[in-house]
Amino acid sequence: MNFFPHDIAGWLTVVGSLSGAMWFVIQNTFVKSMNDLNKAITGLQETLQIYDRRIDDHETRIRLLEDWREHHDDNE
Repeated sequence: MNFFPHDIAGWLTVVGSLSGAMWFVIQNTFVKSMNDLNKAITGLQETLQIYDRRIDDHETRIRLLEDWREHHDDNE
């Protein structure tokens, strides 16, 4: 069997280089895309919370106007 330690070192170099290249590609494509998606989702959640507060404010205004109208109609 003609397998020497320098063959192992050669294969480790090739496998290490390919693993590093694969990590670089995955890091710059999939991981970056997932991070951007997470940031977009976080932004959408904040926007929805703002809209929820605005809807709650509108419901409060409508309730106050309806209460005022009922009170105002009683005085006539």
